[in-house]
Amino acid sequence: MLKVKVGVIDIPGDLQLFLNGNEPTEHKMVHDARAAAEVLRNQPGIDPDRIVYAGESNGARFAIITCALDLKARGVIAISTCGYSIDAAIASGKLVEPDQIRFYQSIDPETYLSKIPPRKFVMIHSVNDTIIPYENAEQTYTKAFEPKELYTVECATHGYCTEMAAHLKTELEAMVA
Repeated sequence: MLKVKVGVIDIPGDLQLFLNGNEPTEHKMVHDARAAAEVLRNQPGIDPDRIVYAGESNGARFAIITCALDLKARGVIAISTCGYSIDAAIASGKLVEPDQIRFYQSIDPETYLSKIPPRKFVMIHSVNDTIIPYENAEQTYTKAFEPKELYTVECATHGYCTEMAAHLKTELEAMVA
């Protein structure tokens, strides 16, 4: 079994759910984000054509996947995150069981990167991230398709920090213009 450290997400538990024919928590989280966007689209005062997905850490992984699946979305902003590089695990022979491959590909945001264009893919990441090394974010960014943008900051934290505010504002304004 592939071992992946992802914070509070229980990947081995979700794999077992998947293999037993049950819906994994990660799939439910993507469903919830998509459902939330649909609720917003039906609210007065909300322009249903100006929805952008944004998240940080694991939430950014779900935002990437959900944006790829929601063709009406304007784009995605992913803060302090990366993919799981499942394709590399498959290529190296670390992952060979077909059902496990299907599960891991279904939760790896990198699997969905080709479905985001022509909408914009934005990453914001600290070079000093204490949980997800910057190099991991760069690897995911490299696999993304244009239009895309990567902003780096130097705060010593994982997740959002005030140094990201200007980049976040710039990209949100451009995506919903």
